[in-house]
Amino acid sequence: MIRYRGKKEEVKSDVEQTDESILKAVEFGDREFMSKEELFKALKENEEIIVSHKKANKNKSENCVFPMGSNKTETIKEAHGFEEGFVYPIINTTKFMDSHNDVHLDGIWSKSVKEQQGKIFYVTDHELKTSNVIARPKDVEMSVKEFTFKDLGKDLEGSTQALMFKVAENKIKNEFANDTIKEREPIEHSVRMQYVKIDLALNSEAKEDKEFKKTFDKHINEIANKERAIELGYFWAVGEAKIIKEGSMVLFGSNDATPMMYPKETESGKTTQETEPLQNTQIKEEEGQRRRGILI
Repeated sequence: MIRYRGKKEEVKSDVEQTDESILKAVEFGDREFMSKEELFKALKENEEIIVSHKKANKNKSENCVFPMGSNKTETIKEAHGFEEGFVYPIINTTKFMDSHNDVHLDGIWSKSVKEQQGKIFYVTDHELKTSNVIARPKDVEMSVKEFTFKDLGKDLEGSTQALMFKVAENKIKNEFANDTIKEREPIEHSVRMQYVKIDLALNSEAKEDKEFKKTFDKHINEIANKERAIELGYFWAVGEAKIIKEGSMVLFGSNDATPMMYPKETESGKTTQETEPLQNTQIKEEEGQRRRGILI
């Protein structure tokens, strides 16, 4: 089974409460649990199988998502060295609990970016076909950059490490991607990956769950949507993953803090490395641009 980290459909919850007492979890399909304690027991009993499954699969985007917040976009307030003539797809971000109950931790991409530089395609919809190629590996520069979630247009507090591509606009081969960039249409991204290090985190006070609780407490306050992690009572902390062959442009992502980033144009048509404070007259002029893409 191959899963994707990008495509989505609406779902109610990763842990669905079918009535006042019955719980269901994404890890167990239609299996029902009468309490969180019963669910935690099942997670521990099946931890090795679940972790092996997550590591064995080349995870891409699953067909489910939890929105991260408002879909509005904001002008970036700080310079990140963006150059005219390039676009900057945000392929993945850390410290957000996604629809698989996974939380990618800071540092997850550091090793793989070094190892896979110059080997990764930028494609559409995770399809490794000639018709889906946006840019070839020689034209894709990968990096890990720190942003706030508000930088990425999300109404969430805190910062995140973003796996980011840098691609020259004149190297883009795909018609859909070219049109999306030209029109500054909203778009999201997703990564094909394989987990290397992953740990179960439980919000349990049971003596035998000490190590699971330690992992939960260590990371819970780093998670941008920690309220959902607290509500569910658990998550999977992913400390390292490998990038596998490609990162994709998708219509909807399981982590939707993955927009396309653009250099900001000044009134003279030139790009700038910084965003000046907006005056009231500028806000209306840039409102349409902000709806179509993230400006820097």
